[in-house]
Amino acid sequence: MKILHVVPSFVPCLAAGGVVNASYQIAKKQKELGHEVVVYTTDSCIKRLEFENNYNIDVDGIKVYYFKNISNTFKNKFTIDTPRNLKTHLKKHIKDFDIIHIHEHRHSLAILTHKYAMKYNIPYILQAHGSVLPFFQKEGLKNIFDKLWGFNILYDGKRVFALTEIEKEQYLKMGVDPSKVEIVPLGIDIEEYGNLPDYGEFRKKFNISSDEKLIIFIGRLNKIKGLDLLIKGFNKFNDNNPNSNVKLAIIGPDNGFEDEIKRLIKEYDLEDKIILTGPLYKEDKIKALKDCNVFIMPSQYESFTTSGLEAMATSKALLLTECNHISSWVSGVCGETCKYNSDDLACTIEKLIFDDKLMEKYGKNGRKLVENEYNWDKVLNKIMKIYNKVIDENN
Repeated sequence: MKILHVVPSFVPCLAAGGVVNASYQIAKKQKELGHEVVVYTTDSCIKRLEFENNYNIDVDGIKVYYFKNISNTFKNKFTIDTPRNLKTHLKKHIKDFDIIHIHEHRHSLAILTHKYAMKYNIPYILQAHGSVLPFFQKEGLKNIFDKLWGFNILYDGKRVFALTEIEKEQYLKMGVDPSKVEIVPLGIDIEEYGNLPDYGEFRKKFNISSDEKLIIFIGRLNKIKGLDLLIKGFNKFNDNNPNSNVKLAIIGPDNGFEDEIKRLIKEYDLEDKIILTGPLYKEDKIKALKDCNVFIMPSQYESFTTSGLEAMATSKALLLTECNHISSWVSGVCGETCKYNSDDLACTIEKLIFDDKLMEKYGKNGRKLVENEYNWDKVLNKIMKIYNKVIDENN
């Protein structure tokens, strides 16, 4: 099978968020199964990606085309892609593919791919990755986009992938045919968590003693991640437990909110309690997960938490706000959930962090759940069955 993935950013731009890692993992697994896999993306990242030749670059056997955006600064400021030569390339080569997998849909790559997929009758799958509804930021622009292109991109997909039941309902609210919606969660490569690093390497690097409890957040430093709530809730936890020996590590690249985080840390006098590490990837991230007691994701809105799956793979308990779509199956099974307010967050931290048996129970449950339900091999098997069905229907 010849498969095309279309995504605004791709590895090595991990700072762009979970969609990058998800699209990479799917493409990599498909290549390992023997399929020919191509990715159309852009060269934009925090800093523009640089290659001697942006076209047909080998990434673990995946053929990746990093189309040059006219302006990387414009992309980062307005989240609008302007990829040179993509239109010409699609017109010439889109007929070579058996199926197309579009990741997210409010971007110019999706507009052009939709246009030529429809023209040449190439079936495509759409995976919105939590961005189905036009809310939270730039709602007006998203509504305009949907009227011009977005609804057509949603409706013309042969299937759409929802991460959860909640996201399925969002597709239906946007008018997508219910028969086209498939629930396909994200996953992790469980093999990467077979031989974990020794305990203490992350703690040593950041001067965290073995007798201190450690809570970690991993993600983009963006307002939607609820990091202001996290700091306020953590401050209340410390006020309620003045003798506690608990530290918080905030791990991730700045995505427009780092200055506010630093301001809040200073305002609440938490410099000796909160550590900002910057982004950590691959082995360094696993070292942080190995050394923590609790993984926390206090988002205002979150469709799925891949870093939460990674924490589960290292047998760590989760703490999520109810705004996270996976909170329904996390709560009481592999972690705790709380309402989106600082009082409830503080109380839930206290409930979890001082109960070693409860954290251990949640960690064991989480590891089993990842192995059985959220490993990429199982997820990919479902994806490939859907691909084959779509191709058969289209012929």
